[in-house]
Amino acid sequence: MSVKVGIALGGGGARGVAHFGVLKAIEQEGIPIDRISGTSIGALVGAMYAQNPDADFLIERFKQSLDEAFYAKLGLGYLKTSGARDGSFFHQATQNIKSQIVLNIAQSRKALIKEVRLRDVLLKFIEEGDIENTKIPLGVIATSLHTGDDVVYTKGDIISAVAASCSIPGFLSPVCVEDDLLADGGVSCPVPVKVLMGMGADVTIGVEICMRRYHPLQNLNIIEIIARAEMITSQRLAEMMVDTADVAICPDTKDVYWSEFSRADELIEAGIAAARERLGAIREAVRKKTPWYKRIFIGK
Repeated sequence: MSVKVGIALGGGGARGVAHFGVLKAIEQEGIPIDRISGTSIGALVGAMYAQNPDADFLIERFKQSLDEAFYAKLGLGYLKTSGARDGSFFHQATQNIKSQIVLNIAQSRKALIKEVRLRDVLLKFIEEGDIENTKIPLGVIATSLHTGDDVVYTKGDIISAVAASCSIPGFLSPVCVEDDLLADGGVSCPVPVKVLMGMGADVTIGVEICMRRYHPLQNLNIIEIIARAEMITSQRLAEMMVDTADVAICPDTKDVYWSEFSRADELIEAGIAAARERLGAIREAVRKKTPWYKRIFIGK
């Protein structure tokens, strides 16, 4: 039996474009990916790759889809910033909408954007079908808002699973499934390495895409302080989770914030560079998990 290599793709909005670069570098090295788990944007990229494991094709497909319709359907107009730059949705949205409007929306709606818009966007990238029919076994992670538990999808409708995993609280409506209420997997599991272990991966690769550079807080107020604290907490959790992988890959995502998809080329290159630095570590991890008699036979 050959060693199974699994990769966990973390959440982080636009910074998740770096996942394409990571996958491309690993693919070019000839290292097969046998299992994929994904959270939020990692679930989207993971689903795309699980269905069509060709990084160059997916990069082109993704970049071609970054048009005005994409931004309009996701409501990214809410998140265009000027001045202070912060990676969290909460900060960006509330900096660009009058406070009274925010309060009115918060009291009368579950989210800024309707779920149907997200499904329309996902259909531009993912083919309809069931998770169990992807070419590479896939696990998609969401978070139960009722229990706080991780919810892992390895079967069922792939669009619904990814929609649940990408449902950022406050921005996209949580998804109702039976008696549960599901939201972004990054809330509880920003880098789903542990899911790979349950999927039968022998070697685990974790990809963490938190923002690397914070700008000093300006015009201090409650929103800025809470948003920055939330970012720091999320980043520390992601760092802890990626460190549980056999190999951790952390692309230099610089100061790219949540909605900055316009920096796609830069992020892809960052993913390629980070993965190439860790290719030796991946091969060594595979070698260690390979039975001794096979290592002798193949001369490694």
